[in-house]
Parts: sequence; C-alpha cells; structure tokens
Amino acid sequence: MADLTVPLIVVAVLIVLAWLGMYLGWRARGRRQGALPAPPAVPVDLGPASLTAEVAYVATTLAEKPLERVVARGLGIRGKATVAVHPEGIVLAIRGTDPVFLAAERIESAGTGTFAIDRVVERDGLAVITWRLGDTLVDSYLRPLTGSAKQAIIAAARSLTPASVTSDTDIPERNDPSGIS
Repeated sequence: MADLTVPLIVVAVLIVLAWLGMYLGWRARGRRQGALPAPPAVPVDLGPASLTAEVAYVATTLAEKPLERVVARGLGIRGKATVAVHPEGIVLAIRGTDPVFLAAERIESAGTGTFAIDRVVERDGLAVITWRLGDTLVDSYLRPLTGSAKQAIIAAARSLTPASVTSDTDIPERNDPSGIS
C-alpha cells in the first residue's frame, strides 16, 4: 500500500491541476467576451409561436469559427432547450439559464452544420442559426431531438430573414468538416 501512495498523490495533483486549468480558461474566455452585450429580454407581447421544438443546445460560437465558443451571457452551457419561433424572433430557452431572444432583425441566416466545439454528428445533422449579438456575428448550433424538426427549425428561422437567404450553401463552413484548418 505504501508503494502506491506517491503515484496516487501525483495523479490526484494532476487531476486537480487539469480542473484548475479548465476553470481558469473558462473564466478568462468569459472576461474576453465581457464586452458582448446581453441578448435582449424576451418580450412579453410575442405573437403566437409558429414552431416549438425540443433540441439539444450544442453551442454558440463566433461566426465561421466553430471551435470558438461564446461563454458570455449564459450561452456557454450545453443542455436541453426549447426553441420557439415567433413573428418577432426566436426564443431559445436553455434549461438552467435565462431564455435568449434572437430578434428577427438580428437573424442573418439559417442552415445545417456537421460540427461545433466538441460535437461532431452526421453530415448536416445540426441546425445552425446565424445572428448578431450586438455587433458580433455568432452561430447557434442546435441538435433537434426528432428528425423532422431540423428542417422545420431552419425553415421557420429563414422565414424571419431577408428573402435572399434560401439554401444550406449560405453557411458552407458549417457543412464541410474538411473546412477546419
């Protein structure tokens, strides 16, 4: 037993250092993104939802940088969520956080994606909504819990965008995993 004490202490110290490094990195990223504004509060007078779907919220990243997670303002936590599309915009209610409102005029495009952060799925398995958080363009990645919900979410989000957004090729970087350099 005594011959295992030193290796156990070394392993315990390494585990504590790894957790400390992750914690400090998360806090530093949050500070760097501190200038990002909070998404607007969900309006109380929203029109009826044209679509409500349960999804797995994967991440929100800086646009065209699917490995740069946005952790500020409650967008950094992965979890189950509800997406509701209203005439005024999209309400993204991630369990355990305050709902996020993506105003219709802030939504730039919608399409599909294959990967974000540490989640890789089948080709085009994620719904991606590109929107403006203040002056910063971001992508929110959603994994619908049912097969038909992905296209319904994309179509409903596109109905809120300018008419020029019509195809999945509007977001090519999100569709091609070979695009990571």
